[in-house]
Amino acid sequence: MDEKKQPSLASKTKTAGEHEVLRASESRYRRLFEAAQEGILLLNGETAEIEDANPYLINMLGYSYEQMIGKKLWEVGAFKDIAESKDKFFELQREGFIRYENLPLRTIDGAMIEVEFVSTRYECDGSIVVQCDIRDITGHKIAERALISAEAKFRGLVEQVIAGIFIIQRDNLLYVNDRGAEIMGHGSASELIGTDFFQWVFEADRGCVAENMRKLTEGGALSVSFSFAALRQDGVVVDVCANAAHATHEGKPAIIGMLIDISEKKRAAREIQRYIGQLRNALSSTVEVATIISEMRDPYTVGHERRVAEIAMAIGQELGFDADRLEGLKVAGHLHDIGKMTVPAEILTRPGKLRATEFHLIQEHPQAGYDVLKGVDFPWPVAMVALQHHERLDGSGYPLGLKGKAILLEARIIAVADVVEAMFSHRPYRPGLGIERALAEIEQGRGTMFDAEVVDACLRLFRENGYQLST
Repeated sequence: MDEKKQPSLASKTKTAGEHEVLRASESRYRRLFEAAQEGILLLNGETAEIEDANPYLINMLGYSYEQMIGKKLWEVGAFKDIAESKDKFFELQREGFIRYENLPLRTIDGAMIEVEFVSTRYECDGSIVVQCDIRDITGHKIAERALISAEAKFRGLVEQVIAGIFIIQRDNLLYVNDRGAEIMGHGSASELIGTDFFQWVFEADRGCVAENMRKLTEGGALSVSFSFAALRQDGVVVDVCANAAHATHEGKPAIIGMLIDISEKKRAAREIQRYIGQLRNALSSTVEVATIISEMRDPYTVGHERRVAEIAMAIGQELGFDADRLEGLKVAGHLHDIGKMTVPAEILTRPGKLRATEFHLIQEHPQAGYDVLKGVDFPWPVAMVALQHHERLDGSGYPLGLKGKAILLEARIIAVADVVEAMFSHRPYRPGLGIERALAEIEQGRGTMFDAEVVDACLRLFRENGYQLST
């Protein structure tokens, strides 16, 4: 009996352990292979025959495991370009690695998908293996194309918009569109990018602009609108309006906004104001002429209309009227008695007591004044004030016997101013009675004949504020 050397128990135990480790390793590999969330294809590195495919790839392409195993790569319908697949396989044999960023594959139902395809050739247990890792990027590519399309549309919109678009970070211009460059007097937007924004702001306006930008960058406001004078490259100053909002660029605070050239608009506005000023001056001159003509017919009341207008404006200020409404009171005060031009001059200047018929003619002057003024398109109720300035709250006035709030507030103010001035001043039939008698008259009629609030304002003017009538 030959005594052959038998393996020791320790050797047998070691061999069994190695097998166990190998089985465990293969099991882990199989679980990873089958659970992978991308397609894995194993090819024979010499023949290009498919030796294994994981479930993810099977589901991706729709081919069954049996339809793929044992076939050459280009024999599977998923790889639509057979010649290119063969060429690439032979290239892989030479280079050992090939990567496709967007390889088109056809599923079993004919749908096309785009994949990232990475092939690696390596040796395993003495055999050459090609591993293909396949990731479906169809959704990513669709989103990418949509983004590119959206960016193209956005860029087209931004570049063609009539407003200047800008992005500022740390006071530097990161982006300006062509219209923005045009507003700033530059031929190209690239000339502005990277420059300090404030060098294009007129010095007197830099504080205002800096404050608005600080509000945006420090979170004090989400958006702001402001105007400033911009200094063009050629030294010309233009007026611009900016609408800006807080934004982020590369994770840091930034400002994005629009610029509109308002130079022409401001010039037009200044021109309009100049025209308005001319019209107001013309109106004022016309009113003065009408007043002078009226006074020429009644020299004993020279200055009456002017002083009534002054008292009315002072009362209006006391009541909180704005500048435009005060201007209306001034015009109404100057024209409230224009209807007296229809009354014979001998009646107006007669020193004695008037007869009833003559007094009736005097009472018709508010209606006559209204008839003269109603055709003039004043921005204030001048004609109605002329009609109502002799009306009284209790209905005892003329010509319509109006009561209370049916009488315009402006007419109620002129009524008080008219009585105060008339009693204070000299008339053909009596000497001036003085300011205290005049104030006592309106005080006695407070709330019955005259508006209480208007009377109180007039009393404050003379008794507390020291107002005095001009001569």
